[in-house]
Amino acid sequence: MIPVAASLTTEQYNSSASSKKADEYAIEVGTSPEMHKECQSRHEILKELEDLGVNSEELASVSIDSLAGLLKGLHALIDAHSEQHRRRPGRPKRSESDMPVLTKSDKTILHHLFSSQGHVSSLKLSRELDIPLSTIQRRRKRLQDGLLETHYSLRIEKLGWRSATLLISTTNRAIESIGTEILGMSDLVSSVSRAMGGSNFDLRVEVVFKTNADLMTLIDRIKLTEGVSGIIWSESLKLIGKKDTNDKIINST
Repeated sequence: MIPVAASLTTEQYNSSASSKKADEYAIEVGTSPEMHKECQSRHEILKELEDLGVNSEELASVSIDSLAGLLKGLHALIDAHSEQHRRRPGRPKRSESDMPVLTKSDKTILHHLFSSQGHVSSLKLSRELDIPLSTIQRRRKRLQDGLLETHYSLRIEKLGWRSATLLISTTNRAIESIGTEILGMSDLVSSVSRAMGGSNFDLRVEVVFKTNADLMTLIDRIKLTEGVSGIIWSESLKLIGKKDTNDKIINST
């Protein structure tokens, strides 16, 4: 997480955050400085700063222009930190310090997005959180672009199709090269991913099929692929239950 000062003095930010910064920020979002001040009150700015871990009591005498400049700077720092770690290559496992910064407001927005399946309005969130609409829209876009995936899933069983998972062991060949070949082998292969587990498998392949014969034919073709040493397959027959773990993950971040 980005280190944000928990206690800030008036002198520190009266000298470093000028009204020019607030004016530049207002121009960037397409409004005049006067309109920006009207849209985002002192109370709203202080609330956002507190949400980022800033001690607002130390900022009692700081001007609204300086507060706006400080808030802009902190958001720019957070965005730059997230972008830096998102683009850094060669990091198979992320450390705790690399994880996205989630404020209390971010978590509330995520909860509403999941509970409404993405249909909650930004205006409703703005009123509930007492945060300017433009700020909600910016945060919502950042969360949706960086953390969320949205897609429709076809209920293939309604159309007479079935699905299965193949766990494939490999040897004497680059794993990703084998996976790429399997992905292009048949229209029945929907996805291929690298994997690991107790059965010493390297690839997880998701497939769709209509008959057992279709599945067995595909498995036989995959077995003939150079570098494939074994295949285990499974098919889900009935969903027993399902739990939403999103709240657990969000609240622990």
